Formats: sequence, C-alpha cells, structure tokens
Amino acid sequence: MKSYVAQCLSLVVLLVCPQVARAQEHPPVQLAPFAAFGTDYTAPIGLMVTFPLTGSLSCEAEISYRRGEGDVSFMSSSVSLLMDMPKVGRTTPYIAGGVGLSQYGTLITSESGASTGAVRRLALTFNAGGGLKAPITSGVDFRSDVRFFDALGTAPDSYRIANGVSVDVGRRK
Repeated sequence: MKSYVAQCLSLVVLLVCPQVARAQEHPPVQLAPFAAFGTDYTAPIGLMVTFPLTGSLSCEAEISYRRGEGDVSFMSSSVSLLMDMPKVGRTTPYIAGGVGLSQYGTLITSESGASTGAVRRLALTFNAGGGLKAPITSGVDFRSDVRFFDALGTAPDSYRIANGVSVDVGRRK
C-alpha cells in the first residue's frame, strides 16, 4: 500500500508540473539520469525531470532506486523547486528544496543475530541543497547536485552527491 502511495505521488508530480510550466514560455523540459553516492540510505541511481516555471525557477520531479537493508529494493520520489543563481562564467549554480516519499527498511534478525530480511517503511522526507549546471553542447548539460534529506526522525537522515547529464527534450511554443 505504501509503495502504491509513493507511485501515485510520482504520477501526480509528473502530471502537475508540466501543467504549471505550460503557463509561460521558457526553456525546454530536461531529463537528467543520475548516479550518486552518499550515506547508506541514499539512492545511487535515478531520473530527474525538470520543468521550467520562470526564467530562473524550475519544478523538478525525481524518482530513484536503491538496493537496501536485507537486500530489498527501495524506491523514492520527490518534487523540488530549483532556483538558478547568477551565472559564474558558463556555469549556472542553483539552490534546491523539496519534499518527497522514501522507502526504507528495518532489519529483521534471528535469535542468532543474523539478518533474515527487512520490513518496508515509508517516510515523508524534506530535501535541501544545491548544485551546478555546465553546458556540454547546445541542449546537453553536465549537472552535479548535493542534497541533504531529513525524514524528521522516522528514517535516518542522509545526504547524497549526484552527477548526471541533463538533456533537453523539447521546447514549448
């Protein structure tokens, strides 16, 4: 049931953000697959979809995957606002903050102390951080992003450093 809630949230974000972005003309929507490292509870792979809202403000939907406690697979999804800061040369720094749902596990151990599996749990998470976007070619950017995730005590806090390539997927008229 909790996994269903996370999937529904991701679907709502992917359906709502484009509607908000469609209200004005702006840069194109970008897809950014990423690989990351950080604490044990962060997802090492995922996809970010960025919908421009204004010239410097964007809505980002993210879905990510990690192999977790007890060799159980966990999904996370979030929606964040990104605000571009003034350019430094060709690089655009940005700040980010958002909210999402993250699955995590509580290990089940036997009397001997051996792990026998994990119980899935779902936590509301808040994220804050920032990053840099640097153009590679027209329509393709390198992106590096640092985020701190806080689950308000229901799951372990975590951080991650994600690197990926953003690709423009179309310009609105």
